[in-house]
Amino acid sequence: MSLLARRDLLAALVVLAAAPAQARAAPTTGFDDLDTAAVERIGRAWLALNPGINAPTLARRLFPGGRGPETLPDLRQRVAGDFRAGAVFVHLGWRLSETEGALFALLTLEI
Repeated sequence: MSLLARRDLLAALVVLAAAPAQARAAPTTGFDDLDTAAVERIGRAWLALNPGINAPTLARRLFPGGRGPETLPDLRQRVAGDFRAGAVFVHLGWRLSETEGALFALLTLEI
């Protein structure tokens, strides 16, 4: 199994989260080595730390301008900002930004 670079992981999450209906309908997303069970475990762990949050709330938070071509650059900036601000989610030794954790959670809720 190849290892995804952090930027590739973020891109994969955005692709999946940006179009959940298509992701459900088309199991091959170009990221076939993405461990969907791991995505769900990370998403559930983030949700456990953020009880009461739902998919519509997460979608509004992650995609305030809608889901489109500007989404990935915007999320990359927010991820960098999270790390600068210390807004980090740690799961089994993985240090993820809050934005990345929220993306995992959204995928868990939508897919």
